[in-house]
Amino acid sequence: MSELQNYGIPIPLVNYVMLIRNRRSPYYDIVEHLLKDMEMHYKKWEGSEVVYTINPRVLQEEIEEKVQNEKLTTVNVCRTILALLHGSKLREEEDYYVTTTSGGRRNYHIKVNPYTLNLMSRFL
Repeated sequence: MSELQNYGIPIPLVNYVMLIRNRRSPYYDIVEHLLKDMEMHYKKWEGSEVVYTINPRVLQEEIEEKVQNEKLTTVNVCRTILALLHGSKLREEEDYYVTTTSGGRRNYHIKVNPYTLNLMSRFL
């Protein structure tokens, strides 16, 4: 784990990175679903860069249809998304950004292009 801390991944997310890399459900399932959906959106727009928006609450509902797991909470979905972004070494503001609603909920926006798709695919 100290290897991951050296790469600037916040300590609470190190565990999530390890769970994803070890293919633990539901964390790996979330990342796999996101990557497939991002690739589909990218191909739909014929290879031009698109901004893929992730609403953690909506994502949780989509994943719950496929995976039944008591660990599938909005907090864990948010942390899994952040672990994917940090573990893939995506750069904040350049490759992704986070917005906050007036109610305090966060949405994650990823610029989907060959570079970001490649980094996230290699993470798995």
